[in-house]
Amino acid sequence: MPKKSPRAIFSARIKQARDLRGIPSQRALGVMMGLTKKRASSRVNRYENEASGVDLDGLETLAQALRVPMAYLVAEDEATADILLSLAALSAGERRKLAARLKEEFQTSATPEDVVHGPDEASG
Repeated sequence: MPKKSPRAIFSARIKQARDLRGIPSQRALGVMMGLTKKRASSRVNRYENEASGVDLDGLETLAQALRVPMAYLVAEDEATADILLSLAALSAGERRKLAARLKEEFQTSATPEDVVHGPDEASG
C-alpha cells in the first residue's frame, strides 16, 4: 500500500475531526477559525481537497477550532492519531506520569531509524 502524502493525511484528519466534533460544514469550521462567512467555506474546502496546505499559525488556529492537538492533524497513522486524542484528554500531570511509565516500559536500544519509522517499519 503506498504511503499517503502529508496533504492527504492532513485532509483526512480535518474531515475526521469535523465529524468527531459534530461540525456540520466546512463553512461552520471556517467561521470557528475566525474567517468571514464569505471565505470560510472555500478555505476549509481547499484544505479538505488537498488543494492547499497550511502554515503553523493556521495549523494552530485549525486545531483550536477543532479542539484537537496540532499533532493529531498530521499524525501519520490512525493509532497515533487515536493516542494523541487520548493524551489530550489527560491532565498535564497525568501525561507526565504516563510518559515516565512508557519510557520505563519501552526503553530499549532504539536506533534513530526506529524512532522515525518504528521498529516494525524500520526492519522491513
